[in-house]
Amino acid sequence: MPNFKILIEYEGSKYSGWQSQTNAISIQGQIEKAIYAFSGQKITIYGAGRTDAGVHALGQCANFTLENKTDLYQILHGINFHLSNDNIKIVNVEIVPDNFHARHKAHHKIYVYKILNRPVPSAIHFRHSLHVNKKLNIDLMNKAVENLTGTHDFTSFRASGCQAKTPIKTLDKIVINKEHGDMITLEFQAKSFLYQQIRIMVGSLIEIGLEKQNLEWISILFEKKDRKLAGQTALAKGLFLKEVLY
Repeated sequence: MPNFKILIEYEGSKYSGWQSQTNAISIQGQIEKAIYAFSGQKITIYGAGRTDAGVHALGQCANFTLENKTDLYQILHGINFHLSNDNIKIVNVEIVPDNFHARHKAHHKIYVYKILNRPVPSAIHFRHSLHVNKKLNIDLMNKAVENLTGTHDFTSFRASGCQAKTPIKTLDKIVINKEHGDMITLEFQAKSFLYQQIRIMVGSLIEIGLEKQNLEWISILFEKKDRKLAGQTALAKGLFLKEVLY
């Protein structure tokens, strides 16, 4: 059976996250239902990352196998037809080697977090960004990023319920950009992340940007290994899985 890789874009506000759950509507579950409606085959799709409830994706990847289906145009449009909403879209389908696995073969993931930094919330972007009404010191945040990158014990940035075997992760880079207007984007790249690690890092960087904490605070958090000492977990709505690298 051919192995298909799909590129997925979704608006996660209405979903319980990527992974199928009992009595909840997930991205994975919706796509599997659409594939069944299109092909008559009950299959499991394997995603590159298990995004949380409310998190969005611009470039989620997944793979699955199907019998007697090889027309990529039919697969792409057949799945999208049966998704029948604008919140989830398959944007590309390709045939990949049999040993390709969307999660196991991924060597890096890139996430983006969006902050709207102005006194008044947005009528347009309120579902896809965190509103911070006090001016952030971007220069201080950029200096703090230098302390966050590299290999560290990220226990202070790890939510309860995290199932990772070790809190030690390597964060390759964080890039902070101010886009047009008052939108700030924080881009994170690593092989993998702890449960809610990015959102806790964002909450902590906001504390520094608001000048409530100094730059040495990051080093203290690494030393103390205590989640309660770090910043608040930023809301899921500002987080996007931007790209999975293979």
